[in-house]
Amino acid sequence: MFDDLGRGKPLRRDAARAIVRAILERKYEWLCSPEYIDGVVASFVDDPMRLRPPRYTRIASERKASPPLPADLRIPLVYNEQHQIHHVRERGYVEAPVRIPAILRELERLETFTVIEPKTFPKSHILAVHDPEFVGYLQRVCADLPEGRSVYPYVFPIRNATRPPTDLPTRAGYYCIDTFTPLHRNAWPAARRAVDCALTAATHVLTGSRIAYALVRPPGHHAERRVFGGFCYLNSAAVAANFLAAQGKVAILDVDYHHGNGQQDIFYERADVLTVSLHGHPRFAYPYFSGFEDERGSGPGEGFNRNFALPEHLDGPGYAVHLGRAIAEVRAFRPRFLVVGLGLDPGKGDPTGTWTLGSPDFERNGRMIGALGLPTLVVQEGGYLTRSLGAHARNFFRGLWEGVHGRRLRPGE
Repeated sequence: MFDDLGRGKPLRRDAARAIVRAILERKYEWLCSPEYIDGVVASFVDDPMRLRPPRYTRIASERKASPPLPADLRIPLVYNEQHQIHHVRERGYVEAPVRIPAILRELERLETFTVIEPKTFPKSHILAVHDPEFVGYLQRVCADLPEGRSVYPYVFPIRNATRPPTDLPTRAGYYCIDTFTPLHRNAWPAARRAVDCALTAATHVLTGSRIAYALVRPPGHHAERRVFGGFCYLNSAAVAANFLAAQGKVAILDVDYHHGNGQQDIFYERADVLTVSLHGHPRFAYPYFSGFEDERGSGPGEGFNRNFALPEHLDGPGYAVHLGRAIAEVRAFRPRFLVVGLGLDPGKGDPTGTWTLGSPDFERNGRMIGALGLPTLVVQEGGYLTRSLGAHARNFFRGLWEGVHGRRLRPGE
């Protein structure tokens, strides 16, 4: 496929060869051998290149588009422009900056969003759900690390958790649950800004928006009160839920492929925040040591944590059955607000999941959640197959909007 961007210049053979070689070598090196790449490049022989006539042309619709949605029906979208500074350039690290523009490009097709600049909130909102020593450690260790250096936890305090190492990089294992979530100079400011985005979106829910979306990275739902992990440093959804809880009961519905261990840990002894998570069973899915169905809360919070640990292989219709059960738990709690931890990693082909949900399934899931009719804050969590992230998000929000408002989106909306 070639687009001359309206310049009217032909595609020269040498340019086509250079472009194709760059794509195959940089993006598909793992799949294409050097011999294969040479063969593909050599197959370009015409100069200039001959292009096939367009097979499809855009036909103007005779039906007039609907007028734009009024402001009170639009979805405030707050996204973290500083997310790009958090870029771990190491092979296999899938939590990459490209995730955000991949979603934004598709959401522009809906025309139901209004982009909102994030505000800056005091750190006290973070300290309300995270241990002060943990927060202080994250802030100090990230500030002290030189540019371009990542520190991975590798020593964990199984024997003596009461004496953390003096050296801050070595202490990473004291506050982390895995060996693949690095600390680096930009992890703290990016995570802090993600929290600001979630809180900004939460203020719009408080002031009358039926839906608001915090499109953030790094994600947050694996960050517990005093530990980080799973690409997560600060639990943006939990901070926002605690903020909303000052105005009424809150339910957190986590639909990421992985267990929302962070909000479970943070709210485990509270009755004003219901935590519900649908996820792959911990016998095969990260974080492995939490997410079992008998973990139901303790003390005042007993009965207010619900886990739906699901089988390794699951399609869209099968998922919808379990989602219906989770929604019933939320409805019975009768919250004033709903916070959705939106994971797109249940999608087919995601490198971190095993389920096979497609875009129509995400639309149905969104419609089911929207039918609760609750003021809803959506906070982005996982999802790493970038070629399908945007379509899944677009369909989820179409369904969510239609479920909340009880009508279909028309063309032009």
